[in-house]
Amino acid sequence: MAKKRHSNARAQRNRQHNLQQAEYRRQAAKEKAFWQAHGKKILIGTVAAVLAILVIWLGCKFFVGPGGSIPNFFGTLRNVESDWLVTNTGTTSKPKYFKMGEFTAPEGYTQDPEYTVSTDKLNQTFYFDADDQTAPVKSVYVAGVANKSAEDMINTVVGYGYAASATEAKTATIGGHDVHYAYLVYGNTDTATDTDLDGAPDYVDGYPSMTMYVDSVQGSCVLMLLNGHSAPLADVATEEAMLAEAEKLLPLLTVEK
Repeated sequence: MAKKRHSNARAQRNRQHNLQQAEYRRQAAKEKAFWQAHGKKILIGTVAAVLAILVIWLGCKFFVGPGGSIPNFFGTLRNVESDWLVTNTGTTSKPKYFKMGEFTAPEGYTQDPEYTVSTDKLNQTFYFDADDQTAPVKSVYVAGVANKSAEDMINTVVGYGYAASATEAKTATIGGHDVHYAYLVYGNTDTATDTDLDGAPDYVDGYPSMTMYVDSVQGSCVLMLLNGHSAPLADVATEEAMLAEAEKLLPLLTVEK
């Protein structure tokens, strides 16, 4: 009797298995017929959707930058003019380039397009050398400073203590701009001595530097650095002389607000 029940159970399992296999074959045949009838249309539609998404994404990169920044199309900034100051206010992995301002080349100066202190090749800065070697200002450097205010930057520069002498951080309206600035004189280490043996160099020669910052967009600022010629410390261009030059050069700068 037990043997008969065991045989019936096995037969029942076999029937169930056969029914399942038949259902699998039926579903497979149904799917095959569906793909034979509609597969080409579905494939074309899928490719078209992917291409549409790709076109939209490329369009966004071409015309729109993150957070309102300048569009960065695979390492090329879109529609940037040659006189724009451009600064990355984001990170290396997630850059956001913004126009900080514009600068017009000053008369009597020649631009060195290769000179920059930035490691980011997409940042746009300006450096000019004076054609007249007797001009009070030997060089002009203009650049954006990311994510720092003008006040923070001038306090930082004065606080470094690298200069042989420096004024305190000051504010003034110069050339139509509200400027945070300081007048510094940097010593020439090539001619320095240490006659009093205190470990600090006694500078003989040096050069003057008018360091100026103007607030711009994105919590950032613009630097204009005017360096004078090297001379004996007693003969370097004075603060008044450098300020007079700043009054001529700062109007060439337009700052985004």
